[in-house]
Amino acid sequence: MVASLVGSFLASHFQMGPKAAFVLTPALAASFVVYAVRTRDGFVARMILFGLVVGFGELPADYFGVAVNKTLVYPQAEPLIWVSPAYMPLSWMVMMLQLGTVANWLTSKWGLLKTTAALAVLGGLNIPLYETLAHRAGWWSYRNTPMLFGVTPYYVILAEVLLSLALPLVVSHVAQARGPKVVALGVAQSVWLLLTGVFASWLVGLVSR
Repeated sequence: MVASLVGSFLASHFQMGPKAAFVLTPALAASFVVYAVRTRDGFVARMILFGLVVGFGELPADYFGVAVNKTLVYPQAEPLIWVSPAYMPLSWMVMMLQLGTVANWLTSKWGLLKTTAALAVLGGLNIPLYETLAHRAGWWSYRNTPMLFGVTPYYVILAEVLLSLALPLVVSHVAQARGPKVVALGVAQSVWLLLTGVFASWLVGLVSR
């Protein structure tokens, strides 16, 4: 998480553009794969699979932001999967693994209820910082929606909080799951991700009228 933050900060500070994301994201993803192989850490291996399913399952949510409510804008001069940058599935894999590991550790210390509340707060606080770094780095931007400091849409913050609410419970099942069940949990998280984005966009739009 520290490496991810430092890399994003440098990309933002020097305005490196999408090329930096195409280097940073696969490097972070590869580091988790190498760790899982070398240590034979079953939890990390399952979270990698879970995160990859969520990463590709997130593409419809990106399509909603880009083509349906037309608030999300990606640079066009980069390789795309559908309407998303080609690195995006790996980016979500990294994020799910990072937050999922924190959720799993906190659940063992605090229990599920306190961890759920903590992850919701962490998600709400983390997303404005990450969105600001991504905006300044030239990775993506938003338009035609109310935004915090003119950068982070309120609906994205709300969607992140709602997404984080489900994560500790889902991860607690991933930690005990095998193969097909891990994939099914990734699909469920992807559906939740899309629903939270659509709902948050609708609610913020309704309130702002």
